[in-house]
Amino acid sequence: MNNVDKERLERYFNGKSEGHDADYIQEVFNDDSRRSTLKSFLSHQWNCFIDRADIPEKNLDNVLHKIHFRMNMNKNITENRTLFRILRSYYRVAAVILLPLLLAFGILAYRQYAGGANYEKIAWAEIHSTMGSRVSFNLPDGSKGWLNSGSTLKYALNFNQNRKVELEGEAYFDVVADKSHPFYVRTSEIQLKVLGTTFNLKSYREDNTVEATLLSGMLEIQTLTESKGHKQTVILKPNQKVIFQRYAERFTLDNGKTLPEKIMNIRTAKISSNVDAMPVISWKDHKLIFINEPFESLLIKIERWYDVEITLLDNPSDNLNYTGIFEKETVEQALRALKVATPGFNYSINKNKIEVSFLDKTNN
Repeated sequence: MNNVDKERLERYFNGKSEGHDADYIQEVFNDDSRRSTLKSFLSHQWNCFIDRADIPEKNLDNVLHKIHFRMNMNKNITENRTLFRILRSYYRVAAVILLPLLLAFGILAYRQYAGGANYEKIAWAEIHSTMGSRVSFNLPDGSKGWLNSGSTLKYALNFNQNRKVELEGEAYFDVVADKSHPFYVRTSEIQLKVLGTTFNLKSYREDNTVEATLLSGMLEIQTLTESKGHKQTVILKPNQKVIFQRYAERFTLDNGKTLPEKIMNIRTAKISSNVDAMPVISWKDHKLIFINEPFESLLIKIERWYDVEITLLDNPSDNLNYTGIFEKETVEQALRALKVATPGFNYSINKNKIEVSFLDKTNN
C-alpha cells in the first residue's frame, strides 16, 4: 500500500492499536484519494474473516468488532423483500451492508459543533433499517433495541465514554443503567436523557409529531428549540406518552416569494398516562397494530411497513378512523381489508406504486 500505513491499519483492525492510531484511521477513512486502497484492504480483511472455520455462521459480532463498529445487526426482513430472498447467505448480506457503509461514509466522521466557532471531530457509526424491514441492534455498552422501517441510528465510536446516539425515524431502546455515563438520544428537535430505561421514540422527518412512550425507568426530555424564550423540559414516568407538535414557518421575501426552507419549532402537545404500550411497540414483533387511526396516517404507516409509495388521488368525504392488526398480510391483502371496511374505497397496484381513490357515491 503506497499511500496508507498498512501496519497501523492492521494493528487497529486487530484491536491492538495505540492511542494515536485512532486519529490516523479517522483521517484515512475521510480521504477520498485513498478509497481504492481502502477497498482492497477491507476486501482482504473480509476474506480472512470468512475463511476462519471457527466462526458461527450467523454471528457477525467478530467482523463488526474488527472494523470497530461492534454492532450486531440481526436483520428481520419481511418475506416479500426480493433482495434478501436472493441473498441467501448471511455472510453475503453482511458483506453488502458493511463494505458500502465503510467506503461510502468513511465511518461517517464529521464535525459536530460544540458552541460558537469551537468544534470537536467525532467519528460516528450508523445502523440503518430500510423501508419494509425491522432491524435489531446491540450497542457497545450492552444497550439494545430495534429500528423500525426507514430509520437511522448513529453513535460515536468512543461510545463507552460518550453514550450519545442520534435517531431519525423510530426506535425501541432497552438501555443499560450507568449513572456515571447517562445515555442521550438526540433527534432534530429533542434530546432524551436516560439512566436505565425501556422506551419507544418516533421522530420521522416527514411526520407532524414527535412521540416518546416510556415503558420503565424515567426519561428527561428537553426541546432543542426555545418556546417563549426558554427550552421545554418534560419528565416521563412509566406508562406515559408525550407528543410534541411540529410547527413549520416560512420566510416571505419582499417580492412575495416564499423561501423553500422551513424553520421547525416544536411544543409539547399532550402527555398521556396509563398508556397501553402494546400498539406502540408492536412493530418490533412484526405486527402493525393501529387503534382509531386516522386514514391518512394509516396510509403513511402502510407505506413504511410494506415499502410502497401510495398516492391519494382524492380525499374521502368523511373522517375515517381504523382499528386493526396487520401481521402476515401482503400489501394487497391489507388494501383489500380497507376496501371491505370503507365504502367507495378503490386502489390500483403497479409494482411498488399504489393509487388510492374514492368512488363518487352519487354516481353509484
